[in-house]
Amino acid sequence: MDCVILAGGKGSRMEDPLPKAMIEAGGKAIIMHQLEYLVNKADDIVISLGYKSEEVIKYVEENFKSSSIKYVVETEPLGTAGGLKLALQKTKSDLVLVLNCDDIADIDLKKLEEYNDNTICVAHPRLPFGLVNSYCGYAEFLEKPLLNCWTSCGWYLLKREAINELPDKGSIEYDIFQTRKIKMRVYEHEGFWSALNTKKDIEEFEKNLNNRTKKDQL
Repeated sequence: MDCVILAGGKGSRMEDPLPKAMIEAGGKAIIMHQLEYLVNKADDIVISLGYKSEEVIKYVEENFKSSSIKYVVETEPLGTAGGLKLALQKTKSDLVLVLNCDDIADIDLKKLEEYNDNTICVAHPRLPFGLVNSYCGYAEFLEKPLLNCWTSCGWYLLKREAINELPDKGSIEYDIFQTRKIKMRVYEHEGFWSALNTKKDIEEFEKNLNNRTKKDQL
């Protein structure tokens, strides 16, 4: 199974001039978290780049040695669908794992691959602020709880035949899943997931990362 990492974005909401893929989280660039997790699990990894692509390529090649990593570069912003279309030219497998660079997760790829179908990975979102319940007229406060509902965690397993005719520009969610109404199975991920869109997200990610490390050491 080949993998496409969509990493063409800026760090605008991070208020950082770096490409988002190179912004540091937990002591290393965001892209490094993804590569370290995927390199021994996927066959070829294609990184789809845009903004300051040469900086990302240089960084990866200096810090991560692997012949399985390839690159494609947008000459103009193409959106996630266009970036995926470009990257598919360097993949060979019938099933392709596609993920957003800034969605860090520990999804079990062996279990996911067993679905052998178009699949969206979902996880429980965490409320970004405290939740107050009323219990017998008194407040019960829960600090940033995980919710029982599900949301996309930015990882997809896609069959090549379903995405052969991708638009040159557009969004995976709107221009592929919704417009074409591709039937998607659902993989419910109960493990770690963190979406890194703002500096506050990175602070929360690092806090959770430290908590996980402490638990592993116990």
